[in-house]
Amino acid sequence: MSRFYRHIVLAVLLLFSVMGMISPAQAQSASNGGGYWLPNDKGKIEKATKLMKQGKSVEELGIKQDQIQQKEGIQTLDELIKEDQQSNATYRANMAPPVKTAAGWTPPEFDYDHILTTEECRRSPDSSSETGYIKNRYSFCWSHVATYQVPVKCIGGFCFYEGVQFQFTEIGYGSNQSRKMRVYYTLDDILVTHPSLNGAKLKIDMVCESKVNASDCKEDPDYPPTERTIAQWKNTNFSTEIFTSEAPPPTDANPDQLGYMEFWPKLTLTHAPRKFKKSIDGIKQTVRYDSAKYMFAFPDQYFWQGAVFSKATPIFNVPITKPEFSMLAEAGQHWKFAMDHPEQTKPQMVGKKIPGGVGDSTLTRMYTKRHPDEYNRNRSKTRRTCDREFGDEDRTGKDCDEYPFASTWEGSSTNGSDNFSVSLISSDSNQAAGTWLATWYAYDRVLDGDQFHVQVEAPEKIATIRSEGQPQDDQDHRSSDNFSIQNIPSYATKLQWKIVDGPTDAKFDVMKDISFGIDETIFYDLQDGSETEIETSEDLYIANPENTNGESFTVEVYAIP
Repeated sequence: MSRFYRHIVLAVLLLFSVMGMISPAQAQSASNGGGYWLPNDKGKIEKATKLMKQGKSVEELGIKQDQIQQKEGIQTLDELIKEDQQSNATYRANMAPPVKTAAGWTPPEFDYDHILTTEECRRSPDSSSETGYIKNRYSFCWSHVATYQVPVKCIGGFCFYEGVQFQFTEIGYGSNQSRKMRVYYTLDDILVTHPSLNGAKLKIDMVCESKVNASDCKEDPDYPPTERTIAQWKNTNFSTEIFTSEAPPPTDANPDQLGYMEFWPKLTLTHAPRKFKKSIDGIKQTVRYDSAKYMFAFPDQYFWQGAVFSKATPIFNVPITKPEFSMLAEAGQHWKFAMDHPEQTKPQMVGKKIPGGVGDSTLTRMYTKRHPDEYNRNRSKTRRTCDREFGDEDRTGKDCDEYPFASTWEGSSTNGSDNFSVSLISSDSNQAAGTWLATWYAYDRVLDGDQFHVQVEAPEKIATIRSEGQPQDDQDHRSSDNFSIQNIPSYATKLQWKIVDGPTDAKFDVMKDISFGIDETIFYDLQDGSETEIETSEDLYIANPENTNGESFTVEVYAIP
């Protein structure tokens, strides 16, 4: 371009800037380009992609260049365990039911229940969050859109760019057999705005840092970081890295030979012709290693080493409404009743609170052979309480079930008060539940001192409302006051409507009270036992009752699995 034309271009650009046709963000964009993780917002991703295709900076949208992760050094074991316990993330542990054999109740086969595909990962809303998606202790994933902008030309502070964009997904796999974890990662939807960028090199390195012992983080030399051109990544869009941990000697302070590691992805794009090299780092994730020798499931399953994603609290999930789990129904109903109605349980105590519920409090495992005195005190107090509470009852074929479990620090004696419940249930259900709990401890690597929740999947009453047998005076449809449907348990999939008092053949609608508008009918023609989709609101009411002969009736609403 001649000097004359360059002066013209500069003059035009200056004029556009003065007239506001070039935004301040464009005028101030970084001349050396950058690397970015795009926000988890479909609209913003589309806008950023459009800007990239136009050669403009994504910083116009307020998107900042990525901040490189920093290694933070060794921490104490107590600090790391405390960080695990402070995590707000939870996951439901799903197991098959126990099986009854001639030898008694036996556990189901262990199933890792891994995240199997990038699509499964990306379906979870947590997959692009600041913590990622922990499906269970053996499967974690994180997925985000990455963008690199390579500067082509800058004139008067206004820069044009070529770009590379792709969806990066990492899936981490723990183990219930070894101190080893594996990270599988993929690149999808790879986009370049200029063919020359197909020759740019992208290196992906899973960076790890030991947190307790120097040997907590050892990279397997057979699975090194991967560097390919963008064209090569388009042909082979995946790779793997593996990390192992050497067990430290057992000590009184660390009897389970724990180790901790943090890891994160570092993605570096290099375009030699443009002298461009930028790195972006993904989120950090934590892996806990152990060599706990008591991870055992009857009769012959041993899990003596493991690697788990520890920043999520397990939920011991008991789906008693499923027919195949009928053997756990009595035990599960007791546990749920104890958490939901502690004041009605035995032994009676004013102000009783029973822990373990999701979103409320946790239980803490006590490895019984490591703490025999405390465990025996729990069992002894439970027996004494049962003898006192049920001494006059026929206990043939029944056991005294306690909640929280004797194998927790919240048990009948170790909780320091009477914040526990006892109930007579069939010996069969009690033994099946005990086998299942012990198996879950081993399958999910719930170590001595680990915290967990208990969730019993059973119908949960969430509303009760009294309705008249006809519309109220001066009302065309309304036959009840407003009621609320809120606090739906996470496992619920439907609502069930029951008529518990009055004409059981009644039919009715449910309407929503809309201020300054026309009320909306939410459900039509409900009757005793009807099931509907879940609708939450504080302003619902019963309407249009039929088959009542003018008699009032009571409706209970249950959230059901």
